Amino acid sequence: MNKITIAATIAVAANFANFSTASAQETAATTSDDELTQLLGEVEAPAPSAPAASKPSEAAAAPASAAPAETAAAPAEAATDAAPVAAAAPASADSAAPSDTAAVAATPATDSTTPAAAAAPVDPTAASAETAALYDVIELPKKEKKVPVTPEPRRAGMIEEVIVTAQRREESLQEVPMSITVLDAKQMSNANITNASDLATYTPSMSTNQRFGADNATFSIRGFTQELRTTSSVATYMAEVVAPRGQSSQTSGDGAGPGALFDLANVQVLKGPQGTLFGRNTTGGAVLLTPNKPKDEFEGYVEVSGSQRNGMRAQGAVSIPVADTFKVRLAIDKNKRDGYLINTTKIGANELGSTDYTSVRVSSVWDITDNIQNYTIGSYITSDSTGYSSQLYGCNANFANDLSNFFLVFSGALQVPQCQAQLDRQKAAGQDGFYDVVSTIATPITAIKEKRLINTLTWDINDDIKLKNILAYAHLNTKNGSDIFGTQFPYALVGLPLDPDPNREFKTGVSVLNPNEPVTSQATLVGELQLQGTSFDSAVDWQAGLYYEKSSPDGFSGNNSAGLISCNMASLEGDGVIKKFDCYDALLGLVGGVLVQQYKTTYLNKAAYSQATWRINEAFSVTGGLRYTWDDTKGYGIKTRYGWVLGIPQAPTTVVTTPHVSSKAPTGLIEVDYKPFEGSMVYAKYLRGYRQGNVILAADPGVDTFKPEHVKTYEVGLKTEFAGPVPGRVSIAAFTNDFTDQQLQLGYISPGSLQTTTIVNAGKSRIRGIEGDAFFQVLDSITVGFAFSLLDTVLLEQADQTARVQAAGGPIAGASVTRIADVGDELPYAPKQTYVTNVSWRLPVSERLGEIDVGATYSMIGKQRSAATSSGPYGMLDAFNLLNLNFTWTKIMNTPLDLVVFGTNVLNEEYTTYTSGTYNLLGYESRAVGTPRLIGARLKVNFGAYQ
Repeated sequence: MNKITIAATIAVAANFANFSTASAQETAATTSDDELTQLLGEVEAPAPSAPAASKPSEAAAAPASAAPAETAAAPAEAATDAAPVAAAAPASADSAAPSDTAAVAATPATDSTTPAAAAAPVDPTAASAETAALYDVIELPKKEKKVPVTPEPRRAGMIEEVIVTAQRREESLQEVPMSITVLDAKQMSNANITNASDLATYTPSMSTNQRFGADNATFSIRGFTQELRTTSSVATYMAEVVAPRGQSSQTSGDGAGPGALFDLANVQVLKGPQGTLFGRNTTGGAVLLTPNKPKDEFEGYVEVSGSQRNGMRAQGAVSIPVADTFKVRLAIDKNKRDGYLINTTKIGANELGSTDYTSVRVSSVWDITDNIQNYTIGSYITSDSTGYSSQLYGCNANFANDLSNFFLVFSGALQVPQCQAQLDRQKAAGQDGFYDVVSTIATPITAIKEKRLINTLTWDINDDIKLKNILAYAHLNTKNGSDIFGTQFPYALVGLPLDPDPNREFKTGVSVLNPNEPVTSQATLVGELQLQGTSFDSAVDWQAGLYYEKSSPDGFSGNNSAGLISCNMASLEGDGVIKKFDCYDALLGLVGGVLVQQYKTTYLNKAAYSQATWRINEAFSVTGGLRYTWDDTKGYGIKTRYGWVLGIPQAPTTVVTTPHVSSKAPTGLIEVDYKPFEGSMVYAKYLRGYRQGNVILAADPGVDTFKPEHVKTYEVGLKTEFAGPVPGRVSIAAFTNDFTDQQLQLGYISPGSLQTTTIVNAGKSRIRGIEGDAFFQVLDSITVGFAFSLLDTVLLEQADQTARVQAAGGPIAGASVTRIADVGDELPYAPKQTYVTNVSWRLPVSERLGEIDVGATYSMIGKQRSAATSSGPYGMLDAFNLLNLNFTWTKIMNTPLDLVVFGTNVLNEEYTTYTSGTYNLLGYESRAVGTPRLIGARLKVNFGAYQ
C-alpha cells in the first residue's frame, strides 16, 4: 500500500459503501493495489508508523454485508485489506460520507516520516498536494435518476430469482404474499406440457375436469371447480387478457385448450380468489400465460419431435428487430398424434382422443417514443381431433325396482340387462377394456377455432406513474360430436313393439354434432384502462382501473340429443328435420324422443377496481383492494322435441325461453405482511370472492337460471429463501374458504327436456387446506423440488331442490332427480392429498460435450370425488401415481443443437379422470380414462442471439 494514499483508499471505499450496489461491492472487495495505482496515478504516500484508534470505516463493513453469489469469498479478502486503512482513519465525525457525495475532504495525507507524525493527531482540515491531485483524478458520482423495477442484488449463494406478475407488476416470487406455482419454458419443455391436464400434473391443488376430453378440459384449484354450464372458477389469461368465453351449453376450455402452451416465458398458477386485480371474477384462481415478447436481437429456434402413437410435432419461433424502435416475433406450433382410445365398434373412427392442432402467434413491439410502447399479439388456433368417448363403467342392478317411479320401471327394464350385456361383451372380447370404448357416432369430432388480437399501449407518464390501455378481441368456435356416455344397448324386449332394425340402439342420453350449427360460436371484446404508480417516496404502490367485457353470439349454437329411444345414431347428425331422425320409440311415446336445441347467450361484465400497498417500514406492509362488478347474462333458446306414439312420429313441440340473470357484488382483500429479515416473509390475508350466476338454455323454465356464489377466504403464509451450503426457497400457506350458494350440478329428467342437468346453489360448504413447495440446490449439479397440497372439503348445508324440479317438470321429473352430494360429502375435484417431487442432475461431463441434465418428476394425486351428484359406488376417483422422466442435452458438442428425450406416465399407470355421476339417474356409470405412457424425443436448433 506504499504507493496509495490513505485518503484515496478511504474515498473510494466510502464511495462504494455509500451507493451500496452489488457491483460496487464486488469492485471494492477485489480491486488490487496495482489496479488502484493505475486508476489514481503514482501518488506517493508514506506508510503510517502506528495506526490511530478510530471508529471502523464503512469501507470494511460494506463488502462483507452483501456480496454477490459469484464472489462469496470476496468479503473476507476485502476485510483483510481494508482493516489497516480503517484503523488509520481519524476518529472524527467528518470521516463519515454524506448521503449524496463521497467523503474525501476529511481524510488528508500526513508526512509520517517525521517523528511527530506518529504521535500527533491528524489535522482534518489540512490537505496535502497529493490529496488535491486526487480530487482532479476522481470523478465523484452524481445522484442517478430513479429507475423503476430494479431487481434487488442477490445475496451470496442465493438461488436464481423468479419474477412473476401476479399483482399486475413485475416482482420477485418471494415478495408476493400469495401461493403461486411457476413453470418456466425449460421446465415445460422437459415435461412435455402441451395441454391443461399436463399442467395440472405438476401443480398441487390443481386438477382438471375432462368430461369432454383433454381439448375441452377445465381447471379446478383448491376444490373450486367449473361445473357444466357455469362460468369459469379458474380463468386463463394470455398476456393479461382473459380467454374467450364459450356458450352456456357446455364448457369449451376457457383458454385451456390445445395450442396455447408453447413459446411461453412462463406459466403462473395463482391460487385463491383473484377478485380485485383480474378481469373476470374467479373464486378459485387464475392461470397466467406469458408469451415470449419480440427481442432486440435477431434470434429464434426450430424444433421437431416424434413420439409413440405416430406423434409428430414441429414448432419454431423467430424474433426480428426490424428497426431500433420496432421488432416482431413469429411462432408456430403444429402437433399431431393418434388417439389412445380404441373404438371397438369401428364406426366413425377406430381411435378416439387424438391430437391435431395448429397454432400461430405473431407479436410486435413498437417503441413509439422513449416512454410510450405498443405491444400487439395476434394468434390463430385450429384443432380438429377425432373427438372423445366415455367408457361404460358400471351398472345399477336395482335401477328398475322402485315401482313408484314409472320412468325407472320402464327404462330400467330395458337398459339394466343391456348394460350388463355390454360389460360382458367387453370382457369376452379378450381385452382388459381399460382403453376400449364404444362409440357409434358416424362423425366423431372435437373442433376448435380461436382467433385473438391483443393490443397493449403503455405510457410511462413519469418515473412514478404508468398508464396502460388493453384492448382485445377474440372469436371462439367449437364443435363436439361425442358419445358422452359410451353406451350401446341394442333394443329387444318381449311384450313391446320390436324395432326390426338390429343396428339401432336404445339411447338413454347422447349429444351429437349438428353439422349446420356449432356448439359454441362466440365473439368477445375486452377493454381495460389501468393506472399504476408509486407515491410518498415509493412507500405506496397503487393501481386502479376500469374493466369492460362483452361476449356475443354470431348466430345460433346447438346440438341434437336423443333419450330413452331406439335410433340409428348416424341419423342424429341431420339438419333438424324430422325425416332425418331414423329413430323408434322404445317406451310407447311416454318419455322418449329427440331434442333439437338452438341457443344464444350474451354476457356483459363491467368493473372498477383499486388496490394499494403501503410499506410502513422495511419490515411491515399493508395491502388493501376493492373491486365492484356488474354482470348481466341474457339467453335465447329454442327447443324442439320430436316424439313418437306407438312408433308413429308426432308433430314436434317447440318451446322458446328467454332467461335473464343480473348480479353485482363487491370483492376485495385486506393483507398484512411482515419481513423479519431479508428473504423471508409471513403474511395474513382476508379475501372476498364472487362468481356470477348464469342461464341454462338446455334446462326447463323454472330451473334455467341460478344465482351467484360467494366465498370468504382466510389465508396465512410463510415464504423464505436462504443461502449457505444448501441454498433454496420454501413457501407454505394455510387457508379456509367459506362458501355460500356454491354452484353445483344436479341431474334430472322431464318430458320437455329428456335427460339433462341444471345448476343449483347448494347452500353452504367449506374448503380448507395446507399447501407448500420447496426448492433446494443440493449441489452445484443437483436440484430437488417438492410440493404438496392437503385439502379437506365438505358440504355443510344442502338446499332442497326436489320441489323446485317437481314444479318445473311434473311428477316424473320430480321422481327422477339425482341428489347432489349429501351433507358431509366431499366437493368434486378436490383431491385430499397431492404430492409432486422432482429431481434434476447435471452430469459431470466435459464442457466440449455441452450440458447434459437428467430429471424425474413423481406425482401422486389422491382420492377425489368426480361429480357433485350422488353416484353410488362410483362417486369417488381412486388415487393414482405418475412418473415422468427427461434427458436434456443442450449445446451438443458446442453447437446450437439441443436434444430432449421425454417420457410421461412411464410406468403406464391406468387411472380414471372423470365419472358421469349418472348411476342413480340413468342406471349406469360412465368414466373417462387418463392417457397411457408416451415416449418421445425433440431436436432443437437455435440461431441468432438464442444460441
